[in-house]
Amino acid sequence: MALALQGAPGLQCRSGDSFREARTSPVPVSGGMTFNAVSAGEGFSCGVTTSGRAFCWGDNFAGELGTGTNTGPEGCEFGRPCSRAPVAVSGGLTFVTVSAGASHACGVTSDGAAYCWGDNSAGALGDGTTTSQTAPVLVPGGLRFKAVSAGDQSTCGVTTDNAAYCWGDNSLGQLGDGTTLSRSTPGPVAGGLSFVTISARFQAACGVLASGAAYCWGDNSRGQLGDGTTTQRTAPVAVAGGLSFTAVDAHGQNACGVTPGGQVYCWGDNFAGQLGNGTMTSSSTPVAVAQ
Repeated sequence: MALALQGAPGLQCRSGDSFREARTSPVPVSGGMTFNAVSAGEGFSCGVTTSGRAFCWGDNFAGELGTGTNTGPEGCEFGRPCSRAPVAVSGGLTFVTVSAGASHACGVTSDGAAYCWGDNSAGALGDGTTTSQTAPVLVPGGLRFKAVSAGDQSTCGVTTDNAAYCWGDNSLGQLGDGTTLSRSTPGPVAGGLSFVTISARFQAACGVLASGAAYCWGDNSRGQLGDGTTTQRTAPVAVAGGLSFTAVDAHGQNACGVTPGGQVYCWGDNFAGQLGNGTMTSSSTPVAVAQ
């Protein structure tokens, strides 16, 4: 899920600052741009400026910066190409949102069209091929999206009529279509549910309905679907507890959601205390983050 920072001048991050050293406190992203939204991927980040231009920075090994090349102005660890400062995504498109995944990114333009770029070895770009692209390519099918979420090797999106579609790797059911068959074009998530938000990351995805109910699907080896089990699901299952959410962020082997009252609940793997409840005990149902 892309983290929206509305009207965030002087965006502060721990990369993109023209240095290679790790940072333990925020540093400004270079260039003096004002961003409406930003999304952090696995080795790179992307953002949309107030003028609708998309910029990315970081690793560019798979063309995930969208500049039309998989080279970069600098070299990073292991000799990988990268850019330590924001570079413009090619094509001159006007975006309203962007999402950075493991090694690909996707964005939605002002007319609701979805474009993706980067690694496409599993069809995560949704263009009907498995050919990686260093510049944005249109996700075909005439669908109009209000949001997309780039995961590991898959992508999910919510259309303007609140239907959920996913594409790419489906080895663990992360496309939510009731199968484990991968696909390189968008396919509907099973169940006919009406989603308002969606988040795809690694081999699982979660979405929130207009009612506030959260549903998840895909890998559940650590209880990250929140349904009280560790059973893999190829179609959406309700997150246990009857909670109402405004947003859910699925990330790796755990997920977190925010309720309308601002309370945060998390579920899944907790080996490093990432559930935030004061323990290191994993939970397959939502637990409240400690106040």
